[in-house]
Amino acid sequence: MGLFLALDTATDTPSLALGSPDDPGPDLRLADRHQLSREIESATTSLLAGRALRPGDLAGLIVADGPGSFTGLRIGVAFAKGLCRAAGLPLAAAPSLLDAALAASGGRGTVLVEYDALRGDVYRALYRFEPGAVEVVVPPQRVPALAPLPGPPSVTRAAARHASAAALIRLRGLEGAVVTVAAPDAWEPVYGRLAEAEARHRARG
Repeated sequence: MGLFLALDTATDTPSLALGSPDDPGPDLRLADRHQLSREIESATTSLLAGRALRPGDLAGLIVADGPGSFTGLRIGVAFAKGLCRAAGLPLAAAPSLLDAALAASGGRGTVLVEYDALRGDVYRALYRFEPGAVEVVVPPQRVPALAPLPGPPSVTRAAARHASAAALIRLRGLEGAVVTVAAPDAWEPVYGRLAEAEARHRARG
């Protein structure tokens, strides 16, 4: 299996990674998500140059498809689509909450993941890891922060700080964890909630 470039731009600490499921490499974290649109291309160039690679040498891209930051997801997914189109690469996706669950637990046991969704809500999901596979017990959804927690009381807890592009690459090696995007140009991530400006724009028609 070749090398994959992964991007998780769903949280306040976007990350990129370059590697294989067996050796995903470290996360390259971008310090300021507000500079994401300017930093994502230079960070990708740096990762590829470090291994003397061109985009066309990759086996594909893997992107976190949300839910999470509307602006972060939009920038990350648009960049991934453009790179895949230019280099003729396949695009795959997995929930950001799932890569955070893997990073927090090491791929063992049941994991409850929560991201702050603002306005008193959270994005929440529950996963169970087994050797070579992951079961989606409760898929990612937006719920009130005070809603009863699913699953047993002894689950591992994960949060947005655990989101990891390197874990996205590791997910490529688990059955059912990563989905190939059949038509990247028409595909959109699961934003979870629109940005205020986007919501107002759509309300105006």
